[in-house]
Amino acid sequence: MTDNIKRLGPLLISAMLFSAGCDQENKLSDVDDDCPSPIADAGLSRSAPLGTQVSLSGDDSSWCDRFDAHEVTFSWGFERVPADSSVSDGALTENKTSISNRPAFLPDLPGEYVVSLRVTDPNGVSDPDYVVITITSDDLRPIADCGPDTYGQVGQATRLDGSASSDPEGARVGYTWGVSSVPACSRLGAGSIYDQGTPTPSVIPDCQGLFVMSLVVDDGLQWSEPDYCTIDVRSDNRSPVAEAGPGGLVPPCDANPFQLSGWESYDPDGDSLTYSWSVVSAPAGADPAAYGFVDATQVAPFFGWDVPGEWTFQLQVSDGNQWSSPDIVTYMVSAEGENNSPTANAGGDKTVIVEANCSTSSYVWTCEQCAATTASLDGTGSTDTDGDTLTYSWTETTDTLTWLSNASPVGTVQLPAQDAEYEVDLSNEYDIQLDVNDCTLSDTDSITLTHICRGIYVLPEVP
Repeated sequence: MTDNIKRLGPLLISAMLFSAGCDQENKLSDVDDDCPSPIADAGLSRSAPLGTQVSLSGDDSSWCDRFDAHEVTFSWGFERVPADSSVSDGALTENKTSISNRPAFLPDLPGEYVVSLRVTDPNGVSDPDYVVITITSDDLRPIADCGPDTYGQVGQATRLDGSASSDPEGARVGYTWGVSSVPACSRLGAGSIYDQGTPTPSVIPDCQGLFVMSLVVDDGLQWSEPDYCTIDVRSDNRSPVAEAGPGGLVPPCDANPFQLSGWESYDPDGDSLTYSWSVVSAPAGADPAAYGFVDATQVAPFFGWDVPGEWTFQLQVSDGNQWSSPDIVTYMVSAEGENNSPTANAGGDKTVIVEANCSTSSYVWTCEQCAATTASLDGTGSTDTDGDTLTYSWTETTDTLTWLSNASPVGTVQLPAQDAEYEVDLSNEYDIQLDVNDCTLSDTDSITLTHICRGIYVLPEVP
């Protein structure tokens, strides 16, 4: 090289873009036509193992000695990288930019990386120079390390640590975490892992017991064998208790769907509960596509059945930290053709006596009226062998009385006021009828209601 060429040598040159404009044009006008253009030298091609940071150097590049180092810039770029590699110009990390004289990058796959260098000074831009970096790999499988076994608390995040995982060639590894096994009370799955794909994800256990987690890592070419670690989850929280109700017979007249009851479920700590019902067993011929809960998360859900017979259900409740042990309940659903008639019982004949005060003057008796009153009639003795819910209807054959309540087991009827006579029982009899009905069958019972109006004399009080 001539004396007009300055070698960069060991001097570390700060890379920066030169500014355009009038000042630059003035500098160019001062440049001697004999001042040579810059020459890029990207260094020697070489090989390196995967996982090794590759350092580049443009130190052997040259330019006209009229220019200071801060007027010279370097432009590095990747002309070719291996297929599927994510390396780009932004991967040049040394000095933070691709316009420095000594950048570096970390290859992510084996193969050839072709890097170009151009040098710019106020006199012009050099032709590109190329360096080929060949990255080699023995392609050994990476090694997963799930970290140590640990303890956790129900409802609190537990962090896992797979940062000790490695690749024999030093390649960067990707992380895939999984849930290998959980206690029967848990619904934790791979979707419950927070920060999946990182070396330090976390999970929030939903009940106490032993959780087994798994980790596999990959280097972009191969997957590791899985590694396992455990979380021993404990809780001071007391488990809730599920109560699925007494079960029993579902009469032929009951509606379909019928209603179950988990109202007696409770939590010893007073925590609010969530509910989960399921079918344990169904009668032969039942079709899962035809039967089911209206909403299996309700405390007292409705269940629609398609075949009569024995149905068994399970209820579990959760307090937000733990799930209860399951409680089992069985219902026997009766077929419509098995319905038996109810039996009406109106409670027997009834007599109501109303008294009126009487007084005398000159041996002539005068009585007040017997006041209007009510009578209660008891049909609670009516029964149905199937356990069907019954409807009630009270009537009076002459239809002269006023009913205050005639559609319940206890009927209430109003008896009218009537004139009274001294020491005379004026009696009226009424024929009362009770009809009871299940969904299809009915029965009738009758009683006699006797209304007596009696005039009495009451001695006046002595002052």
